[in-house]
Amino acid sequence: MPASRLLQWHLGWAAAFCLVAAMLQAQEAWERDHEAGAKAAKAAHFVEAEGLLLRSADEARKTATAAPLLARSLLDLGEVYRSEGKYAPAQSCYAEALQIYTRQYGADSPQAAEVLNGQAELYKTLNDYVQAEPLLLKALETRQKKLSQPDLATAQTQNDLGELYTATGAYDKAAPLLQTALETRKRLLAADHEKVAQTLQALANLIKQTGKAAEAENLFRQAVSIYGKTVGGEHPDYANALEGLALFYSARHQYDLAEPLLARILEIREKVFGPDHHDVGVSLDALGLIKFYQHHCAEAVPLYLRALITWGKIYGEENPWLSADLSNLAKCYEYMEDFAAAEFTLRRAIRNDEKGLPPDSPDLGSDLHNLGSLYFTMRHYQKAAPLLRRALDIRTKALGLNDRDTIQTLETYANLLYFLHRDAEAKELESKVKFGQKSQ
Repeated sequence: MPASRLLQWHLGWAAAFCLVAAMLQAQEAWERDHEAGAKAAKAAHFVEAEGLLLRSADEARKTATAAPLLARSLLDLGEVYRSEGKYAPAQSCYAEALQIYTRQYGADSPQAAEVLNGQAELYKTLNDYVQAEPLLLKALETRQKKLSQPDLATAQTQNDLGELYTATGAYDKAAPLLQTALETRKRLLAADHEKVAQTLQALANLIKQTGKAAEAENLFRQAVSIYGKTVGGEHPDYANALEGLALFYSARHQYDLAEPLLARILEIREKVFGPDHHDVGVSLDALGLIKFYQHHCAEAVPLYLRALITWGKIYGEENPWLSADLSNLAKCYEYMEDFAAAEFTLRRAIRNDEKGLPPDSPDLGSDLHNLGSLYFTMRHYQKAAPLLRRALDIRTKALGLNDRDTIQTLETYANLLYFLHRDAEAKELESKVKFGQKSQ
């Protein structure tokens, strides 16, 4: 072989060797950072996890053949962003990971299904069940098609879809999904595994709706106990399980049991996530409501004000999502006889409703009723009348004449009409009240 050709061969071999070495070095760096990031995420050290997973994604981007590694980093990073309440970056990560997995393995692959599951959980966090349901159904179909019997991935999707159906009131759909998920997890995992706890908690939320209080409480307690043993009492998963038990007690008016649990949950979430996180807002709402139910309105007001700041940052100041808190805050002000603050707060709630909800929304009807009732209490009868009339029209159309909210507005409006000396109209409404009560 001529010397020149031999030199070219050696140079080519050296270049190939360097390329392979660089690829191996990048993969080793990816594995190191990704493993550490996943471990940090599991421990709820989300800031640390975010940095490590971002670095692992950067390492994967250096090599064209590392696309599946990049997708894995992006998917896990999306989960971390979702946990941190960084929803736009989470969605971007999920979208890119789905694109890579679809290109590499196909739209019906288990890898693509995993991303769809993550996207659905993001929508569930934002209470957008309409967007979440088809993603979970697609993920479940894909996973069931590829497997002869349920595995842990399928059980995760069944659990998440069961939670969605419980949240939307489709209890008959939720029950078989959650039962199957629990059976699979108990079969493949230890009985005290955190994934078993997740489904026990989901089943408890479902059973609570059916009135089986003792069974629901037992399941909630099991979930709290397992999470306490596996992830520890400072972890957000433990806080979520504790929240289920606290809300169970609250629904049964056992406020003395619920309040210290809710305070503990808020403490955990603030420590893990900081003050402006979605889950912190949820905790502020729940604790504020407990305070309100016990007529501790002076303590409830700052909690609601903090929650409104959080929701404003997440959803925007004019989103109707804020209206429920505004309405509860207004009730606190009214109880404290700060009628000016109550009026201002309810007017803001109605403005948000009118901008973001249909004109016949029951939520709008509720806020109109509350402001009309406030004016009635303040003896501003002329201001109260059109609001209560409008609330009555909305509630009658949306809920029916025999609904308790409609009857409430009928009674309030009828009483108001007597003060306005419109006795004939008042008596006509009273007859509708009697008809509605008989139909209940």
